[in-house]
Amino acid sequence: MIELIPGQLYRRQELHDRYGGQRQGGISMPKNWPVIFLFSSPRGEEFGYKDGWTEDGFYIYTGEGQKGDMTLTRGNAAIARHVEEGKDLHLFESGREGIPRGWVRYVGQMVCVGYEWTEGPDQRGCMRKVIRFRLMPVGDLTRSDPLAQEIERTLRHEDLHRLRDRALERAERPLAPREARRQILQRSQAIRQYALRRAGGSCEACGSPAPFQTADGEPFLEVHHIRRLSDGGPDHPEWVAAICPNCHRRAHYSKDAEEFNRELARRIQEKEKQLRS
Repeated sequence: MIELIPGQLYRRQELHDRYGGQRQGGISMPKNWPVIFLFSSPRGEEFGYKDGWTEDGFYIYTGEGQKGDMTLTRGNAAIARHVEEGKDLHLFESGREGIPRGWVRYVGQMVCVGYEWTEGPDQRGCMRKVIRFRLMPVGDLTRSDPLAQEIERTLRHEDLHRLRDRALERAERPLAPREARRQILQRSQAIRQYALRRAGGSCEACGSPAPFQTADGEPFLEVHHIRRLSDGGPDHPEWVAAICPNCHRRAHYSKDAEEFNRELARRIQEKEKQLRS
């Protein structure tokens, strides 16, 4: 597991020594871990744009590419598609007050909720197209969020196929911050409700009935993201499973976790195939 503490300083070199990934640049993609490391610095201010938090609670992160138009390829494409590819986004800051040279401060795990194209100068001073990603802390997708609770209540009445459609919805146009936040919360809650509904009250790993019922009278199962190191947020229906607490711990911490998740993925994909037929 990748264990990082928000607000703590880390040597960037030691992060790469442990996890791998490109040691230079703002977007690093370790080969053997399902994660993407994003490094933000004030350097972009030299080119007329600034990364950082907005009043709406989003973090604006500028894509890679110092010369000519930025393109939605390589690292930029990886950010835009991290949910579909099963990758966790981890954001770090460097070059700011209180951060020594060679060190980075961990901001936290994020989810990309969209991006927009703007204009700005490149390294040579020529105007070009710039990609600016809108990131949201994964912690903001919790069920304790009032909007998430409201969305969860409405989704409980959706049928299985409609829940699947909602779990796969993506914005076809740039959204205002409030709309973007609602959509990502809806996708997150839809995937959770979909997995629970598909399970039908039994663990999708071991097949045992849920260990107890919640205060709402629902079978208690936990939603596990098979490809990722962490749970929570949107994903694809074929890569989430509703499983009992014991199997959930096994999926993350057991000696055979890799094999266990591989077999779980096979079962879920077979289940999905049957539902679509």
